[in-house]
Amino acid sequence: MNSFFSTDSLYFFNSKFRSINFFAVLIFFMLACPFLSKAESLPDDDLNTFSIYVENDYFGGSDGGYTNGLKLTWSSPIKDQYPKDVWPHRWLYPLVKHIPFEKKPDKKRNITFAFGQNIYTPEDIESEDIVEDDRPYAGITYLSLGFHSRTERHMDTIEVSIGLVGPSSYAEECQKAVHKVFDDIQPKGWDNQLNNEPVLEIVYEYKKKIIQSGVGTGFGNDLILNTGGGLGNALIYYNIGLSYRIGWNMPNDFGIFPIRPTSSFNGGFDDKDPRYSQKNKFGVQLFFSTEGRAVLHNIFLDGNTFTNSHSVNKKPVVGDFMVGLNLCQGRAQLSFAYVFRSREYETQSKAQKFGSINFSVSY
Repeated sequence: MNSFFSTDSLYFFNSKFRSINFFAVLIFFMLACPFLSKAESLPDDDLNTFSIYVENDYFGGSDGGYTNGLKLTWSSPIKDQYPKDVWPHRWLYPLVKHIPFEKKPDKKRNITFAFGQNIYTPEDIESEDIVEDDRPYAGITYLSLGFHSRTERHMDTIEVSIGLVGPSSYAEECQKAVHKVFDDIQPKGWDNQLNNEPVLEIVYEYKKKIIQSGVGTGFGNDLILNTGGGLGNALIYYNIGLSYRIGWNMPNDFGIFPIRPTSSFNGGFDDKDPRYSQKNKFGVQLFFSTEGRAVLHNIFLDGNTFTNSHSVNKKPVVGDFMVGLNLCQGRAQLSFAYVFRSREYETQSKAQKFGSINFSVSY
């Protein structure tokens, strides 16, 4: 993959052109999205969704910690049953169908494929030596397979991720390439990164719309509960959070969250969603979310599972707060958000701040 898009992609928002590029992206979105929408209407269950999600700490004024994230996702149409001809999801259907929530007949279902890469560095990227009181250099490149089962107000998700941590993730090469393009400081401590380790993660998450009004019909708002957890050699955690959205022509999905497992699907559900309308509707919403996580294991702080590596003492509880703006035009959505994350380890000097962009189009 082209390194410009695979890591630190938000560096095109450099200090000299940041404002210009922001409005250029916004104008492009407004002009291009009508052409992304098909002229004819489609049945409710015939829309695929593709999304690209980029996060970077440059918006927080630094270059360290969780420094970049990229996630590309394809979502199948929402139907009564999972698409049995899609590889490799069909291998998992015999297992998935035994999960209790899958036995409810009134639910609609879809699947997702996602590819992503996350990069983590200490704050002092100019040191060639291990920074003992700062987090390790680390990168992960992964593929995930998601099963989503939902009704109007509830959604259950099971996601399986496989990936590589360490030099085989190519996080070092990606970050250095982008820094070279933009004549930025070269990170010098990648020789101290985590060792190669394959990772396997299984995640479950439940989302519920506690409040919902005005979907796709003018002014509306919703309040969404999310809770779940993950189990694997990369992360072991439990999370719970709330998200609130308010605005014009609300999409009928479950909102925008920071990049993490199960955050990759935001397709519409039925003809109440503006994306299914023939009228090429415009919508705009403000969203706010807060989430807490109890963390038992985090390979990016605890170090490698099976070999010795640099590590720091993680905090057992981490919190996120996110505020953002979402724009809808026809079958496309574009969101800008700012995330504040509490300190993740004991010697971390300050909380983490980073920005995110999420673009999705249904077709």
